[in-house]
Amino acid sequence: MIGGLVARHTLKVHRAPVVDDGRGNLAADWSQVEPARESEGWALDVGNTVEDTTHRDGAMVEYTARGPFDADVRSTDRIELFGDLYEVSGDVRRQPGPTPRTSHTILTLTKWTG
Repeated sequence: MIGGLVARHTLKVHRAPVVDDGRGNLAADWSQVEPARESEGWALDVGNTVEDTTHRDGAMVEYTARGPFDADVRSTDRIELFGDLYEVSGDVRRQPGPTPRTSHTILTLTKWTG
């Protein structure tokens, strides 16, 4: 797990139950969201930001979060960071290392504005 001053951020994890969407797919049901819980020990890196001129003042904002290898996070969770909600883009990735200190979970967090 990444330690020290780098991994000083706490993420709030919002989770909804995954249900059948009526078309044979599983989807998060955000009308039944569970209370948010805190996940400590995350390092953050600023990611991309992309302007969306088609939708006026729209923009995509990304962060990369690296945290505990055994963090309880899923690709369907929403992550609260600095008061804003982000979606997990893609899947949750687990990076094994030769020691616990170098093993971590990687999330790409994305939100759209505008």
